[in-house]
Amino acid sequence: MKKLLLSTLLVGSMICSLPMAAQEVTYVEDCAQGLLLNPNHDNWFITARGGANFSFGKYDMRAPFKDRIGSTASIFAGKWLTPTFGLRFGFNMTESKGATYKGGPYQDEGRAPFSNGYYPKKYFGWGVEVDGMVNMTNWIRGYRPNRFYNLVLHGGAGSIWCLYHDLRANGDRDWRYEWHNRVFYINLGLQNNFNIGKGFDVFVDVEGQINDWPRVDYIVNLTAGITYNFKKREWNCPVTAVCPTWKYTDAEGDALTAQLGAAEDKIADLQNQLDNCRKRPAPAAQVAECDGLATVYYPINVYSLGKREMGILTAVAQVMKDHPDTRYKLTGWADNYTGNETINVRLRQNRVAGVKKFLVGLGVNADQLETGIDNTDLTNFGPRSASLDRAVTIKEIK
Repeated sequence: MKKLLLSTLLVGSMICSLPMAAQEVTYVEDCAQGLLLNPNHDNWFITARGGANFSFGKYDMRAPFKDRIGSTASIFAGKWLTPTFGLRFGFNMTESKGATYKGGPYQDEGRAPFSNGYYPKKYFGWGVEVDGMVNMTNWIRGYRPNRFYNLVLHGGAGSIWCLYHDLRANGDRDWRYEWHNRVFYINLGLQNNFNIGKGFDVFVDVEGQINDWPRVDYIVNLTAGITYNFKKREWNCPVTAVCPTWKYTDAEGDALTAQLGAAEDKIADLQNQLDNCRKRPAPAAQVAECDGLATVYYPINVYSLGKREMGILTAVAQVMKDHPDTRYKLTGWADNYTGNETINVRLRQNRVAGVKKFLVGLGVNADQLETGIDNTDLTNFGPRSASLDRAVTIKEIK
């Protein structure tokens, strides 16, 4: 084990001594390591779209195809919560056309019936919509900033207020709204996004919609639009280190080989020295003599004993009682960096007197104790170590 450690140290020192042609370590964002969520004010966007809709309700199929084509437009504001999931809220306008029976919902009054006996249907609607969004490309292939194409699945619900043509008594047509003309709907669609740069996307959207008419109605919306993504658009990725590639010249490789050989020789020499040391007899242990039994420290301007100091002095008292023939010198100290001389002398006297009183109270013979004070500093380590000079020292008298 020691041989392996010596080898590692020597080889490491040699490698560090060789000139290297490598680059410094660099740090880059690596989105393959996962993503960090952005603050709430990031990743917002606004979208506008417009296009055509096609009605496929029960009676709508009775109308010619050209009379089932309407128009639609929307504007949304939203936020991507993660690179995969987002929400949007917006307003939309719909012009829907189709067929109905005479007197049916949203009959376009004043227009002649179709050749099959059904009547034209038409209404304008304005409403609100809330959608959830899933970026399928990021979900399946992983997040990549500035990707050109993204497929987004979206679905939600909304409500529209509908106006329809009504025929007045004088024969004029007018738009009418009644309370029961508020319609709720759900939708599901696929949006094909194309990144054109500087935060802008253009898209083509295919969406299916189900309305709760007196009888359920089906609509397909085919729209195109544009989205602007506000800054900050990208997502934060963990930062990882890119380690440099070490390259050696032939001369450096030869030098390293030579140094490795020299290292092996040094290791063998060190091993021989270690083996010889192990063969030598171990020297006898020496016990150092110390005449200092204990030192009790005090906070600044304090001479009373705390619980910790009392615990120490209890052990000291036991030692003194076990050696009744030994005498001890108790010396009071105070630092000379704080207070004045009168205060410091009083602190020294009160500290040493308090220690003696406590020891005698524990059964120590007072004749074993000699007290005094010392007006110098205990350590002389300077003002920053003044707390080491506030003490009572207990030493054995030889």
